[in-house]
Amino acid sequence: MNSSRNTPPPPDMGGLTGDWAKLQELRRDKTPTSREPQQEQHQDKESEQPTGRRQSRPGRTRGGRKPPPAAADAIPTTVRFDPEESSQIDRFVLELRDDAGRRALDKAEVVRELIRMGMEHEPTRKALLRRLR
Repeated sequence: MNSSRNTPPPPDMGGLTGDWAKLQELRRDKTPTSREPQQEQHQDKESEQPTGRRQSRPGRTRGGRKPPPAAADAIPTTVRFDPEESSQIDRFVLELRDDAGRRALDKAEVVRELIRMGMEHEPTRKALLRRLR
């Protein structure tokens, strides 16, 4: 019975010695020292991307004009779709997310931007009016 209560020995971590120092050294070697090499690296990354894809701009985490309001400040609006149309819209939003090179994009953000486009872009407004008549 005493042997079953013994705790197992700690795992052998000997193979990991020096890994942290190697990682820090690699990071130091890849960090540009001035602004010019960083711009060159940025241009290289653009050329590596498949055609038709836009690279997201540095320092920008969300698309659109402004971030969504905080939940406490928001005025909720409900848009209802039938099940078939909802599936089509989900696919469309996923395609937009992929085309925009974003990790996250929700339907509310798409609807907000479409309404803003209708208010600011006259051809979009006219096309919307034709659909609504």
